Amino acid sequence: MKKNAFIFDSNKCVGCMACVVACTIENGTQTPLNWRVVNGHNMIKHPSLPVFHFSLACNHCNDSPCMENCPALAYSRDEKTGAIIHHAEACIGCTYCTWTCPYDAPKFNESTRIVEKCNFCIDRISEGQNPACVQACPVGALGFGTEEDVNTENHLTPGFVNAGIGPSIQLVPLRKEHKKPIIENIDAPKVDAERYQSYLPKQASKVELQKEWSLVLFTLAASGLIAWQAAGVTSQIPVSPILFIALAIVAIMLTTIHVGKKFRIWRFIINVKGSWLSREIVSFSAFFALGTLSLLMKQDILGLGSLLSFTNSKTVGIIAIAFGAFALISIDMVYHFLIRKDKLKIHSAMVWITAPLLFAWMANMPLAIAILSLLKGGLYVYRKLFFRKHKVADLPILSVIRMLALLLPIILLVVAPQISLWILLPAVFLGEITDRSEFYYESEARTPQGELTALFRKTSNNQSAE
Repeated sequence: MKKNAFIFDSNKCVGCMACVVACTIENGTQTPLNWRVVNGHNMIKHPSLPVFHFSLACNHCNDSPCMENCPALAYSRDEKTGAIIHHAEACIGCTYCTWTCPYDAPKFNESTRIVEKCNFCIDRISEGQNPACVQACPVGALGFGTEEDVNTENHLTPGFVNAGIGPSIQLVPLRKEHKKPIIENIDAPKVDAERYQSYLPKQASKVELQKEWSLVLFTLAASGLIAWQAAGVTSQIPVSPILFIALAIVAIMLTTIHVGKKFRIWRFIINVKGSWLSREIVSFSAFFALGTLSLLMKQDILGLGSLLSFTNSKTVGIIAIAFGAFALISIDMVYHFLIRKDKLKIHSAMVWITAPLLFAWMANMPLAIAILSLLKGGLYVYRKLFFRKHKVADLPILSVIRMLALLLPIILLVVAPQISLWILLPAVFLGEITDRSEFYYESEARTPQGELTALFRKTSNNQSAE
């Protein structure tokens, strides 16, 4: 396979957008959905900070996270050119690839309800021509070459996401005079960093609570159902088969809400080898099927108890719990690509903590309730203190609701031990919904513009301190 790569020199780029226009014309895309985007540092052109641009599209990486993590196997690599090709007919529009790509290459088209992206102008480069964006650049900032004349190993240019996935792009580093401008007017008054950061254009977020509310409910429903099944098997807590089935079906239906092509949803399961999203769906479905079977066997509904005399409901229930545990791991791993405002590896709303807490409540295990609640509460408080210290919105009203929902049931359990635990569960779930909602609010996909904005904030703070 011939290694093709873009070459980009941010010293030359003037942000004219000619490359974006050329890409749009060549591929017939409709604005504002552009496969190539010019990302800018210092978007407000502050005179005391450097101004430079990144023109980026798909970098057709050696270890492409979009291709490796797509649950529907909608991506493939062209062996002749090295291009990562997206297949529209296979895409289910789940947008997971838009989270995993650190270069913001896959774009979700609201009209077609699927993803699309740069194809390396594969027809042009197969015939020895340059991609349309390269051909159109008037200042020579964007180039194209093969492995003989391109060095793709150095990606240390400020603002570029170096994710270690082998992007097919050579970046020409900024010259020293471009990293910090010379200020002629030394008597100019300093501007407060927070003020001119407030002038930055608001970035569209890929992870928004209003778009992901169905995932909030699904992840909590999955945690609750797995905890309920485990409590039924280990503590003989009554589990209604009808209610269990109904809730599981609702949970599965919730996962389809954010999918663009619902009739292709069966493709969710075909990349179990590489995608945590596929593993989540497969393992939860197996849990649902085996959990339902164990309940039907236990109550000898439809004569299954005698029909399957070679085994017993508890054994099937334990196997179901094992699949459920793997589903919990998969749910949390689905989000490991995201970056969070608290910079922590563990979030109090992760389902591997939530499900055991719900199990402890259902199985009436006060010590486990206390330990897990202390863990969740400690992580939550630490996160809020971090936000306050770094002047990040800490949502005080939601914080009060969450802490009350965490502590009040425990207080009631101590004061009135005769109270039914099932009466306290709604308050527990309210707290978990609040915390899980904050998880999505505090998470974001890594993007080039996000990296540049973070760099701008850092440089502007340093400038104010000098």
